[in-house]
Amino acid sequence: MKRVAIFISVWALSGCVDDSRVFTQGRIEDLCNESIPLCGRQAACTLGNDEFFSSRFPGGQRVIVRTEFPDQTLNVRFQLDDLAFPGTELLVQAYSPDCGSYDEEHPRNIDLFELAGDDRIIEFNLDVPGRGDHLVEIFSDMSASYDMVLDLD
Repeated sequence: MKRVAIFISVWALSGCVDDSRVFTQGRIEDLCNESIPLCGRQAACTLGNDEFFSSRFPGGQRVIVRTEFPDQTLNVRFQLDDLAFPGTELLVQAYSPDCGSYDEEHPRNIDLFELAGDDRIIEFNLDVPGRGDHLVEIFSDMSASYDMVLDLD
């Protein structure tokens, strides 16, 4: 009987951890429901290394990331879920603090679900030169829900 109780306990605990929780582990969800002007546009929030954002494609979102050092790399990661249609385009742009330049990743004409692979994660690294606030814009025509995390290196 004791073995059955241990098995049931382990089975129940293993069901509490899904891919999304592992992907966002230790981060707090930001609902990104603000309106912050930057670069002549409106951003929905400022995301830090300890936060994540959840939403759905198709469509887009604008967020702000704040850098403390002059030359950093922004790692943008998406974990996809509820995959309905792969789409063919995903745009990620990160602007400089003066909004005069940007770095972008823009895979086009590919199956985005294939790009995500078995772990359903898509990752991009963008240069974010200069200290300050950087507008980050994302857009995709795929139909899927996603969690997004940003990390600065």
